[in-house]
Amino acid sequence: MPRDILTFDEYQRLATLTDKLPPADEDRLALPLMGLVGEVGALASEWKKRRRDRTGYDAFTEQVYEELGDALWYMALLADRAGLRLGELAQANLDKISDLFGNGETIAQHFYDDDCDEAEQLPRQLAVRFRETRVVRGSQEVPGIRVEVVGTEVAIGDPLDDNSDVDDDYRYHDVFHLAHMAVLGWSPVMRATLRPKRKRRHGRADRVEDGGRAIAIEEGLTAAVFAEAKRHSYFATADRIPGSVIKSCRAMTSHLEVVDRTAGEWQRAILAGYRVFTALVQHREGTVLVDMAARTLTYQPPE
Repeated sequence: MPRDILTFDEYQRLATLTDKLPPADEDRLALPLMGLVGEVGALASEWKKRRRDRTGYDAFTEQVYEELGDALWYMALLADRAGLRLGELAQANLDKISDLFGNGETIAQHFYDDDCDEAEQLPRQLAVRFRETRVVRGSQEVPGIRVEVVGTEVAIGDPLDDNSDVDDDYRYHDVFHLAHMAVLGWSPVMRATLRPKRKRRHGRADRVEDGGRAIAIEEGLTAAVFAEAKRHSYFATADRIPGSVIKSCRAMTSHLEVVDRTAGEWQRAILAGYRVFTALVQHREGTVLVDMAARTLTYQPPE
């Protein structure tokens, strides 16, 4: 007769009854932690054996079965000594993974300024041209970039340079604000430069969501992500963003309306921005197409 399937918490309760590990003098977590590390090493050893003898090593499944069970035992003891419950850990981990990768459900489109007049809304579609230029900084002439809205030719801010002794192409960084706008539906910087700030009936939005602090936060997180991107070839071939980067972005914006965007949406926005950034740097000019309804950012090379 088959046994009842245990829950994580039931397993942890029963596993701790067999805990005969002596508490280390300096740290009660030390022995279960080292035991867990040892079991992970044993799993790697089993993989090495199968890799070395693909057809002849028949014990792989049986051994992995045993090593995973031992790892679970050490994990249960480690959690118990740390005052944690395996069931809660499992649920929290699933929530985190779902937040990053989604669970197959379609997320309804949501604009933060849907209830505003059209003049106070971010444009749902926008074409922005990036053009290389030279700018004078003191007694020097340095590479710069001019950013303007296609059709109106209105400049988005003044021409930018890298503001650095090292030419790192940060002058193209407005593309990241456009990515935030396209994918997240959020960019205080673009609201400030395109001028659709929410006013009149939306006093809090004008003061908080579109205010100076929100602008500084977006600029700050953009610079922080850029610093990390340098270490990863500007995410040119990446399909993931380091979790620490996304966590920092969400922490910095936790009091703003964009707090409801998932880790997956942040990842998508960052990757979209760096895909287009890479193309702009390669061609040194081009047009960036923003589609907020489709949540896409596309690069169009110069003709």
